Amino acid sequence: MSGADRPTGAGPGSPPGAWGFVRALFEPQDGPPTSLRRTLALALVLPPFVALQLLNWLCLHLDDVFFPGYRSVEVREPLFVVGLPRSGTTFLHRTLALDEERFTTLRLWELLLAPSVLQRRLLGGLGALDRAVGRPFGRLLAWVEGRVLGFMDDIHATSLAKPEEDYLFLLPAFAAFILILVFPGHPRLWAVARLDTLDDDLRLGLMEFYRGCLQRHLYLVGTDRRILSKNPSFSSSVETLAQVFPDARFVACTRDPREAVASQLSSLEEGAAFFGWAVSDPVPRDRIVDTLVHYGDHLASVLPRLEEGRWAWCPLSRLGPELVSEVTRIYGRLGWEPDAAFQNALAEAGDRSRRYRSDHSHGLEEYGLPPDMLLARFQRFCAAASLDLPEPSDSRSP
Repeated sequence: MSGADRPTGAGPGSPPGAWGFVRALFEPQDGPPTSLRRTLALALVLPPFVALQLLNWLCLHLDDVFFPGYRSVEVREPLFVVGLPRSGTTFLHRTLALDEERFTTLRLWELLLAPSVLQRRLLGGLGALDRAVGRPFGRLLAWVEGRVLGFMDDIHATSLAKPEEDYLFLLPAFAAFILILVFPGHPRLWAVARLDTLDDDLRLGLMEFYRGCLQRHLYLVGTDRRILSKNPSFSSSVETLAQVFPDARFVACTRDPREAVASQLSSLEEGAAFFGWAVSDPVPRDRIVDTLVHYGDHLASVLPRLEEGRWAWCPLSRLGPELVSEVTRIYGRLGWEPDAAFQNALAEAGDRSRRYRSDHSHGLEEYGLPPDMLLARFQRFCAAASLDLPEPSDSRSP
């Protein structure tokens, strides 16, 4: 990998640094041409985003002054839900999060607004004060949230209070893949999408920064539970995760890649359009597809090399009517036993999953991707995950 393709990082055990974040904003990139829409969108989004990340960096550093004890916290036996995007990772994550005796997971507001202990303590105090006076700020925030995030409900329902992908911890390091919506041609983002292929100082520097964020979370909530993480983007990071967290476990969600790719491209459309580019344009489309192929190939290569009892496949097709039996199977493979409280919560989740129907539809033909060609590129992944795929009678899927 050439120097131009490598993200700016730091040595093992060191965060990439606030200066690295600022410098990344000005690195050369081959993004979409400048347009009025894109200029206005960047002018609207970048100032508050940069200000928030610099604030996050300040508070992360202040943690070392006021809460140095977080550094001694051990992150034991985390579970990482990985897999192709749009393969049931969110649903499985939120289902497993019901096992509250075993797991702790991160909510969206904690990831975006409070990655540091200091911020969590301050915002927690303000939240308690708001509740004491009748939640006026809480109601206003809920109204704003509904207007800002409501359009995503059919694609990826989210809320500041719901569990979310904790790779968002990497936003201050300019290494969260979601930033391709804003910077679709940025070399750093496409490089970290293949984290396990990077030089040791780069990949371990980013992962140690991530581990420090998990340590802060456990410092606040207690160390008796295990981290539950859901990150399709971590599908390319399994080797590094297994190195940094030697007792980690992994569940990889699977789906017909023709459906997963179409769904992923469709889910990015509105965000891309807002920032002045189109998912259907060949260059970004092919980069996204290449990345998803890499995810599949990497999982097929790395997971079977881990010890038995540390990993499992999870087909999307079994997360509906067979949710209870599938989660029970995964627990058994990982050497766990669901307790009574989780069994009850899981049964209720199973009833809801049988009634769920997605309104989000899409097809590969919208993006000029021949299904047979696409399927051939995922052959290794399909074989490793034992996917028995029918011939497509209709290329549109939820």
